[in-house]
Amino acid sequence: MNDVAGSRLTTARVEVDDRVVGRVGMTPRMREATRAVAETLFTTEDGPPPPERLAWLVDDLDDFFGQAGTRARFAYRLCLLAVSVLAPLMIFRLPPFRRLARETRTRALERMERSSLGLAVFGAKAALCILYYEHPDAARFIGYDASCLRDDA
Repeated sequence: MNDVAGSRLTTARVEVDDRVVGRVGMTPRMREATRAVAETLFTTEDGPPPPERLAWLVDDLDDFFGQAGTRARFAYRLCLLAVSVLAPLMIFRLPPFRRLARETRTRALERMERSSLGLAVFGAKAALCILYYEHPDAARFIGYDASCLRDDA
């Protein structure tokens, strides 16, 4: 969650009383695949995001799916499976996606996104983007300063 103190953004967890505890959000293999997709999506000209930010994202998504409903988890798993298996095949490489070099993953993801299977990329991308841009460093990178949340009146 983001805290507004001036324009300073911080990250904190909010504990919810009725949260589901102990439910597995993602398997270790899903976490690896998610990290590979996230690293590919969020790499800029300056390189990939810091490993700590990717770890934060995977942990946060794991926590989210641990509390989400069955349909949400299933939809994400299906999208991730499609990307993991089909994206490499679209550039004539063997799956899984996570084992490809970063540049090769980028080509595979771009090709899949432009294909009729692009909806699978969109599903995974949507979940990752929502959480990735909640991180204060990512918010600062895109110029978000939380000024819309201040009551200066």
